[in-house]
Amino acid sequence: MKERKAVAIPPQLIALDFVGALLVGLGLAKHFANVDVLPAGLLFENYALVFIVIGGAMMLPMVLHILNLTRETNEGQKL
Repeated sequence: MKERKAVAIPPQLIALDFVGALLVGLGLAKHFANVDVLPAGLLFENYALVFIVIGGAMMLPMVLHILNLTRETNEGQKL
């Protein structure tokens, strides 16, 4: 039976993913529930869509990192 090696995810990617998820959540709250969490001075037109896009882009490096780890693991098993 093969032992599984623990995979360490860099803390920078975890922090980036957390902030991205927070932005996506704020954008979705504004878009679907019309909830304004930000102060009135920071609001601009269509900020919900901007938050969703930027948040998704911030979450993308973590997804790509995990996909690369799984690809490397699968390639190592085939050898």
